[in-house]
Amino acid sequence: MTEDAEDELVRKALKNIKIPPAPHVLDKLHKELQKDEPELETVAKILAQDIGLSALVLRSVNSPYFGLRTKAVSIQHATSLFGLRNIVNIVAGLALRRVFEETEGATPPNFWDSPLNVAMAAAAIARAVFYSRPDEAYMLGLFHNAGHPLLTQHFAGYAEFMSQHINAADQSICAAEDRQYQVEHAVLGYYLARAWGLDKRIANVIRDHHQVKERFAARDRGDPSELSLLAILKMAEHIDKLFWGYQPDYEWQEIQDLILNFVGLSEQDFAELHQDIADNVLGGLTR
Repeated sequence: MTEDAEDELVRKALKNIKIPPAPHVLDKLHKELQKDEPELETVAKILAQDIGLSALVLRSVNSPYFGLRTKAVSIQHATSLFGLRNIVNIVAGLALRRVFEETEGATPPNFWDSPLNVAMAAAAIARAVFYSRPDEAYMLGLFHNAGHPLLTQHFAGYAEFMSQHINAADQSICAAEDRQYQVEHAVLGYYLARAWGLDKRIANVIRDHHQVKERFAARDRGDPSELSLLAILKMAEHIDKLFWGYQPDYEWQEIQDLILNFVGLSEQDFAELHQDIADNVLGGLTR
């Protein structure tokens, strides 16, 4: 399917669902990055105009899941440590929460806590498996389920529907959504990511994060980094599901061997990584 045909299918599915526009600060940052020689100082000045978002960025980059040896003391310092594109990825993920908080309507249970867990775990896993862009994993963790609140705000009863199907043994949440609402949260998340100017690779992983077997079995797997990010995301999601008491995690049972073989981890290796993340990244919290 061509990209234009794919986008047309998405537009038809979304004809009655409002996608929030990208925050102004994110638009300005993307415009700066599109220049031949984007300037660190300009990026820092753009971010400095939003004091609340700047504070969130600093708090995030100094958290243990990024493993910085030097503490960032300012936005410009954080940008110099992470690089321009990396810091914009973090900004995009953090801006998402604020946009939905400012939008009237309900959000699913644990919507904010769960994506943050996944984001922190994904960044830590990225470092553990030597993926070079933990910022991408972090932003993906925050963004991957953004379609859930869109569905909650549009369809009465979706939050309850989601709770009933999020860990069903017989079908994926996307399959259940497609039957009930003729649209899936993963497709909504994909469209939101594209509308916000996120890297196409990130958008593709969001779209496919409940189609793991299909992605790994495809003859044309696309950009190799997409599979790496998909594997990291699914490991982080599993850790989050265990945090919330979803045992067994039926989706993980189906894809565990595929994911662990891809990243080169044994079950024991992953169990130890999970424990380390619970102790040092999620603060040892249990449910």
